Amino acid sequence: MISNASEIHEELERILETKWLRESQQLSALLRHIVQETLEGRAEGLKEYSLGLEVFHRSPDYDPRNDAIVRVQASLLRKRLAAYYENEGRRSALRITLPRGGYVPQFEAAAPAAVVDIPEPAPPVAQPPDGRRRWRLYLYGLLSGLAVAAAIGAWFHTRPRVTASECPALWSAFLQSNASTVVSFGVPLFFSGSGGLFVRDTQVNKVADDSRRIEQIGVLLNRTFRPQEDVYTGVGDAIGTHYVARWLEQRGVQAAVANSNYIGPSDFAGKNLVVVSSARFQTLLQHMGLPDRIPFSAEGFGGGYTLSDAMPGELYEYRPRGTDTGVNLSYAVVTLWPGSSPAHRILYLSGVETWSTQGAAEFAVNPERQRDLQRRLDADPVDGPRGRKSPYFQVLLQVEGKNNRVRSAEYVTHRYLPEGDGNRAGTR
Repeated sequence: MISNASEIHEELERILETKWLRESQQLSALLRHIVQETLEGRAEGLKEYSLGLEVFHRSPDYDPRNDAIVRVQASLLRKRLAAYYENEGRRSALRITLPRGGYVPQFEAAAPAAVVDIPEPAPPVAQPPDGRRRWRLYLYGLLSGLAVAAAIGAWFHTRPRVTASECPALWSAFLQSNASTVVSFGVPLFFSGSGGLFVRDTQVNKVADDSRRIEQIGVLLNRTFRPQEDVYTGVGDAIGTHYVARWLEQRGVQAAVANSNYIGPSDFAGKNLVVVSSARFQTLLQHMGLPDRIPFSAEGFGGGYTLSDAMPGELYEYRPRGTDTGVNLSYAVVTLWPGSSPAHRILYLSGVETWSTQGAAEFAVNPERQRDLQRRLDADPVDGPRGRKSPYFQVLLQVEGKNNRVRSAEYVTHRYLPEGDGNRAGTR
């Protein structure tokens, strides 16, 4: 057990500055709190209820049975600590861990690597070669070589080969042989009250938004509602994330799935990023200042997309609507931005509703839709009405569905986004 508090504080600050913690205020606050309380002799007070009040700012009527915020964050913190010590923290002289089943951290000295003295082998005894022995050695070497070759051949045969797509303009950066991609799904903001009651207001997508309607519901029900992260995600967002991750892996590309609430620029540095998120769900992309020529507007019923530079035959607004046959028409946008380096990209698949977000994902992995989009992009002049041609663009889609199920996703129009390092993720 480590007894030097200054060493523990130094290790704590090192962890908080790494990519595993620095972009999560909640996890950082939780780790700092439990370490400080333990060092000051108050470890017995580290209970789920007290952590809910002191770290996550729950009200006194907070019920851990109905609000799992502490358990969820503690589980994630354990994983982040383990990842840290498997990577840059593997040489740390001490380790801060959070054992399962409790909230009291442990401080342990790292075990030094064992040094094993291997005696030098005795010099081989020379034996006079004879014909039979030479043939045995030759046969053994031949069989060993064949076995190794067979194993290598089997590995290459079973390993997915990186393949191309029907739309290189959209997917080429993702389908490089050494590419690694994070596929992230959006998570909406819910508010929780006691008794297992959750409220979602589509007009409130971040804590700073006007939440008076939720407060009015709380007055009527005599409950206090608090912001609650990571309760649910949209079904279409989840299905779309699955489609994209599976499509990439079938083409030999490593794809990791992540919650957009828990990732920051350092998590996809040197990687490609795909975000499958309904337009109302707040994601890290909304804090990057990336260019947007087909913006989403939440005003009015349902929200929609706008075109300030509508061309002949195009509308200025594209909003969801129903039809007499019970079929719903909605809209989605496929956006390709520069990533953290010239070799990487950010792909954003987003719809007005969660099912139209799924439609954007289906469009992006559909070979026929890819071919059609590539033909349209190839046909554009260098400097035309859709903007100066560049590797980055937005595509507006019309998504048809019935009973919130996608039936088709069709191209409507597209716009080019400006090039330049100033538009690269992480440069602002």
